[in-house]
Amino acid sequence: MTSNLKLGTQHTMTQAVNGSSKLLGNKAHQIKDFLLGIKVTTYYVLAVALVLISLLFAIANKALQDAPAAHIEVSSEHLSPAQHQALKSAVGGAVSDNFFTADLQALRDLALSQQWVDQVSITRDWQRGIIISALPKQAVANFGTERLIDAKGSVFVPVESVDLMREQFVNLQGDQEKSRVIMQQMQQINEWFAPLNMKVEDIILTPRMTWLVRFDNGIRLIVDNEDTARKLMSLSQLLNGQLAPRLSEMQSVDLRYKNGFAIAWKVTESSAAETKPQKQPKERIVFDGRTDQTIG
Repeated sequence: MTSNLKLGTQHTMTQAVNGSSKLLGNKAHQIKDFLLGIKVTTYYVLAVALVLISLLFAIANKALQDAPAAHIEVSSEHLSPAQHQALKSAVGGAVSDNFFTADLQALRDLALSQQWVDQVSITRDWQRGIIISALPKQAVANFGTERLIDAKGSVFVPVESVDLMREQFVNLQGDQEKSRVIMQQMQQINEWFAPLNMKVEDIILTPRMTWLVRFDNGIRLIVDNEDTARKLMSLSQLLNGQLAPRLSEMQSVDLRYKNGFAIAWKVTESSAAETKPQKQPKERIVFDGRTDQTIG
């Protein structure tokens, strides 16, 4: 009887284990089916999202392609009425793209291609469109008779011809490619001769690299391209020193000598009436202080 009881117990336990295994198997299968369903749903949602994104992108692209050309506004700030109108005419019909696709760099390059324009700033404004702001070059001297030059040595043609040949401007002449060199030379000469209250009024650089200078007090000088800076600086020191008492008597100075220079003196009315016409007296001076009189 005991043996039968043990066999019954074992059979019951086996059934319980088998039942539990079957239940666990069913649960695992249900979980697997659930996860598979989530995976399929996720793929479906992603597919739908991609389709929607593609559709939105196509709509947006179509809208951009069909959008009207961007409105361009040129700011009048810092510009004269003539400059404002000239810049509007230059860039007004240059943009066929819309607000979003317009090439701002190309538009900036176009504005800067105007000789008189110095700086350009371009921004997008939702309400006003594309805004162009510009600063004109500030002329400091005449360059020849048909152009102006700014402090950086940039030569340009002004919008209005009335701006040419201003009387208060220094007159610079020479090859346009040498404009910066000419500007720097003028500034340097003004610095050296400032203690004498002399300023350059005209300066010319010839094709042979010879400098012709006329100061506001009427004195003219000529200097070649050999040791130009040393000759000019030495002259300014002598005029501020031993030659200072006779500065007002000088008419021109020739610096085309290796170790000195020649001075042409003014001829007064009294001396001109008392003497027969003759060549102007010249005095050759060397930089070490010795004087050599020569009559030209």
